[in-house]
Amino acid sequence: MLARLLTPRWLVLHVLAVLWVVICCALGWWQWERSQSAGGSYLNLGYALQWPLFALFGVYMWVRTVRMQLAEDRGEAPQEPAEPAPAKPTSYGRRPVVTAAPDEADPELDEYNRYLRELRDQETR
Repeated sequence: MLARLLTPRWLVLHVLAVLWVVICCALGWWQWERSQSAGGSYLNLGYALQWPLFALFGVYMWVRTVRMQLAEDRGEAPQEPAEPAPAKPTSYGRRPVVTAAPDEADPELDEYNRYLRELRDQETR
């Protein structure tokens, strides 16, 4: 299972993740030094605080990717959101009309559809 994370592809990804953290920290340190110099500003200080956050985000994404790979190796399927029912195609600017099953009579739904038709008619005038 962990041998999967030692394939050439994963080794490249590990190196890139470490490189990302080193580069972000170096840029943060550079911005910190720049903010402390005579020509520095609060903008440089802001960037000095921002770069380590980028590094942390990279670490978070790397950990998440590794966990997803390990879960896939164990045979656990990732949880995907349920797909919504396909919407009926509508033309631009029109509100969809909701319909009930043919067997069911729903007065509340009929009232809502009548309201939508009135709104559509007001827009077209």
